[in-house]
Amino acid sequence: MITGIEGEVTETVRPYYELIGQESEGATYSLEDLGLSDDVPVFGLEAVKSWKYLTLRLRAAYFQADADSTATRDYYIGISNDIEYQGREYDHMMIPSGDPFTASLDSGLCHLDFLITPVSFRPDDSLEIVPWIYLGLVGVFGQYDLDAGPARGTTTYEDPPVEYVIGGQTDGWAGVGVPALGVGGEMTLGRSDGVRLVLSGNWSIFRYDGSTEYFPIETRHEKDLTLNYDNYELAARLEFPLSDSMDFFLGGAYVHYRFDGELNAKERDPEDIEELREKFDKVFDFRMSSLTGFAGIRF
Repeated sequence: MITGIEGEVTETVRPYYELIGQESEGATYSLEDLGLSDDVPVFGLEAVKSWKYLTLRLRAAYFQADADSTATRDYYIGISNDIEYQGREYDHMMIPSGDPFTASLDSGLCHLDFLITPVSFRPDDSLEIVPWIYLGLVGVFGQYDLDAGPARGTTTYEDPPVEYVIGGQTDGWAGVGVPALGVGGEMTLGRSDGVRLVLSGNWSIFRYDGSTEYFPIETRHEKDLTLNYDNYELAARLEFPLSDSMDFFLGGAYVHYRFDGELNAKERDPEDIEELREKFDKVFDFRMSSLTGFAGIRF
């Protein structure tokens, strides 16, 4: 179950406005604007293969979030798939304040984990501690659908003016994938031939400070990107021996993800700033927590 999902993008400054001495406050857009529910069911699978000093773990999860809401202010949105209106296609969409709309998000989470376990500690037959070094690839991606009724006109916004279609329906893909480095460990309580309690935890991070040229971020022009990823996980499970080579287990896990950072225009000469007229610099923050139960067979 997704127990908390928050996302926010805040526009900070626009270099072109600073160049011409124009003041303009940027807007803030959040997942709360869409009215998405925090409590969303999650379904997933996990496969694990262990060797003496290495464990390979593949995890995949899916969830769907839906919203039926009303715009609390005028929403101006850049879209992936164009909306057609009166024979023209528009890549910008506007939902007027007070208008109803629906939104849906089909999202997936993927982990490819490598747990390096060079040592283990067994003080007695009923206690084993295994620390690990974590190397992994983490992906969060999804397909969205946004429907604000039939397209019914156009309006202009920004400087220089950009034409937005009012209403309409659009969909597209969004996501991010990052490598991660961290540490963790597992503690097993109980004898190998009996019921065992296994407690585990993991913390991983990723930091990036560079250009969007080397990162899969869709922007009109190359920008400077700062990206921070943090993830921590806590899990507990009970293992029940079924035979000498097979165990049944069940348990629960709490997982927290956070992506945050900044997207800023590169330093350019005034002539280039005036020619490119880039959009606002942005600060973004996405957080998600989940509490799940699981069961399976180990052999």
